[in-house]
Amino acid sequence: MRDPHQNIFYYYRGPSKKVKDFLHDRQVEDNTTKALINLLEFAKRVDFTPLLNKFLKLIDVPQKQITSFRLQKHEERSRPDGVINFADNKVFIESKVAAPLDLGQISRHLKSLTSHDILLVVTNNKSHQGELKKLHDARLRYTSWHDIHRICLSVRNEIKADKRLKAVSAVIEDFVNYLEVIVMTEFSGFKDEDFDFWISPNPTYAPILKNKLKALANSIRNELPKKLGKYSYVKLGNIAKSDQGEQYAWVAIKKPKKIGDMFNQCNFTIEISKSSLEVNAVIRNGRTDDLHNPLGVFHEKLSSNPDSFIRTLRKIKRNGRLIISRRLPKTGKRIMPGNEKWISYFEIKIDDIVSKEDVLYICDILRKADPKPGAPGIHICHVIDRGSDILMKPDKLKEEIISTIINFKPVLDYLEEK
Repeated sequence: MRDPHQNIFYYYRGPSKKVKDFLHDRQVEDNTTKALINLLEFAKRVDFTPLLNKFLKLIDVPQKQITSFRLQKHEERSRPDGVINFADNKVFIESKVAAPLDLGQISRHLKSLTSHDILLVVTNNKSHQGELKKLHDARLRYTSWHDIHRICLSVRNEIKADKRLKAVSAVIEDFVNYLEVIVMTEFSGFKDEDFDFWISPNPTYAPILKNKLKALANSIRNELPKKLGKYSYVKLGNIAKSDQGEQYAWVAIKKPKKIGDMFNQCNFTIEISKSSLEVNAVIRNGRTDDLHNPLGVFHEKLSSNPDSFIRTLRKIKRNGRLIISRRLPKTGKRIMPGNEKWISYFEIKIDDIVSKEDVLYICDILRKADPKPGAPGIHICHVIDRGSDILMKPDKLKEEIISTIINFKPVLDYLEEK
């Protein structure tokens, strides 16, 4: 797995975000603006006009000769992040990565501009375009990092087969990968590096993988049908810092925490390991003999009315599997938040659960997975194997995951039915 620092645009991080949010956000913004300016300046130096022209078209600036670039230009009353100089005017750049848009700051920038200059605002929140319109200034332009990523990717794809432009293609590809690494793009799919993390763990790649999962989950949550609206909260799991921990990373799409809701931690998860991406409906918490927790309720329902569970499973059209795991403490003798691991114990195809005897056998397995210090946990699982074409097709992958969540939802509904 290639270390992200080998990308010519990547950088060593400064203060921890947990310690100094402002300094961290400022560093990311400065470095990302620097990467963009460096890319455009490189294109000018080698006279590669297709990229420059597409960028100017994106920001609605006439195609003309660029004379020079500057970074962090200091003006009398403001400090834009960068500037593109033309013979007759300038395009100033103000970028936002994590920090909020400040219309007061934008107004101060505008006061430093001539009537012919342009102020380009780059963020990843397209609602900011509407906010900027409140300033009623024709010198304002807006674009997103998503759109910059898109045009760079399209240019790279157009020239990657041209051996004469091999060096140009490599530089553009590094910029595209840089934006993907810091997740300044919309979810762009899973690459081999995402799966290879579990083969050779690299601490610098862990936050990249977490951000990618979060971007995917947020996108899916925003597109889920209204009938699934109660599953509106995204929770990102920790990634083990050594190869001795869990061999997967996960993100949950769940209900917001609510007092008295025993089923709050029964949710949907997306998990990535060295071999696959999994979409799960998860049933967890409690023991088989405790009717005040989900596992006890589930065991009782299966025991008392096996046929109702079979009818629920017939609603599942995916090629799914039911997996029973033992939830065990990582250390000590108590399962607590952050101190549990799941060890697969039993697995069966959904299509193979066809009779009362099959359901009662699952009940028996649940009881066998129950002895302390462990407790059972259940996944209704759909697997997408590493190497599948769909993993690199973001829109189709999101459609597949959303369809799977909708398909698995009857199992969680069955659990909560009176």
